[in-house]
Amino acid sequence: MKLLLIAHYFPPDGGPGAQRPASFARHLSLLGHDITVVTRAQDHARHAVYDPHDVSLLSGLDDMPRLRIERVAGSDAQVGAWALALGRRACEIAKAWRPDVVLATMSPYELAEPALQVRTVCDARVVLDLRDPWALDGWFVSRHWFEYHRARATMRRALRDADGVIANVPGARDAFRALEPRLGRVPYGVVTNGWEEADFAAISDVPQGARWRLRVAGNFLSTNYERHSALRRMWRSLRVRGERIDGRGRSPAFLLAALKSLHSEGHPAANDAVVEIAGNIDPTTREVIHASGVSDRVQTHGFLTHDACVDFAAKADLLVVAMHGLPQGARARMVPGKFYEYLATGRPILALAPEGDLREWLRDDPRSRVADPCSITEIRASLIALHAAWSRGESVISRRLAIASRFTRGVQAMELAKYLEEVLRAPVKR
Repeated sequence: MKLLLIAHYFPPDGGPGAQRPASFARHLSLLGHDITVVTRAQDHARHAVYDPHDVSLLSGLDDMPRLRIERVAGSDAQVGAWALALGRRACEIAKAWRPDVVLATMSPYELAEPALQVRTVCDARVVLDLRDPWALDGWFVSRHWFEYHRARATMRRALRDADGVIANVPGARDAFRALEPRLGRVPYGVVTNGWEEADFAAISDVPQGARWRLRVAGNFLSTNYERHSALRRMWRSLRVRGERIDGRGRSPAFLLAALKSLHSEGHPAANDAVVEIAGNIDPTTREVIHASGVSDRVQTHGFLTHDACVDFAAKADLLVVAMHGLPQGARARMVPGKFYEYLATGRPILALAPEGDLREWLRDDPRSRVADPCSITEIRASLIALHAAWSRGESVISRRLAIASRFTRGVQAMELAKYLEEVLRAPVKR
């Protein structure tokens, strides 16, 4: 199979947005497919806080068989301009190379239209890979009702017109089905994020030390705690989201409030705990930590490259993943990318997560706990139970759940290849 992969984020871009297409390119190449990647030639000196530079993710990519990387130069940093530039180059390559499949991995969602335009120059099938649920994502904010419905309409057209569509968790797939059933077409596929077996070739036990090390490998998001003027708050009240979420769960506020509550009672869980964060700390998150009353229990390490972050997570006493809150009865449409690497370490996990796929995957681990991300009471109870296990020495041994093997990057690449072959076998309907 000849695959043209369009990716806005690609190493040396850092973060999960770059890791997913890089793993597709690497493993599909190893499976014997010919891959051409079209991505940005980014000026990494201009990277922002949430757009890190990570050369460690480039390891081995230049030497992969059957893999070619085309970097498109551009001086305009606007997402729409980049999408057009990538689309133009993809059309030029497709006209000469004649790929079997064009795979656009998004966000940014502006890539959907350029990817679909490639069909005007060749007979390739176009598959959209949605790393997040687009307009149905609670973090996707429109300025007003009309803008939101335009985004929904654009999303529906893309889901309908593509030859195939991939969600990255079952919860997102179910939401896509409800919006656009794709009747008579290839059904939605699911290819999750995952972990590289080479990064976790062996798992190691973690000897018990004097401190109970709660580690977070990733960025917190504390926008709900930003201060705004009255006029700004009024305009923000007009914004529309794809689902109702409580974004406060993505901040460290509730975790630290639970620790403060335990500390006020003199509980050993709070006395022993230190929260270590490997990720960029924005000013609002720093303010939340400072105002928590337990800031002396927090250590920040800043952004770590992927290989350093793997080592950081593997040596935790407890790994913490934080998601947004949802109304009762609602299910999450996403799973943080770091969760899969947490599974690979074999370490205990505290998942501050709403109902959804993450909770179900973690349910069989007796050493881990789940709690509502916005419930101090539930987080307190989980911390007490997890600390008791650590105190008894039960957290020393690293033990990987059987389910973790489902989420290796190699397995996910095989799932992707299987789906693309299904798209190629299906009759063309346009």
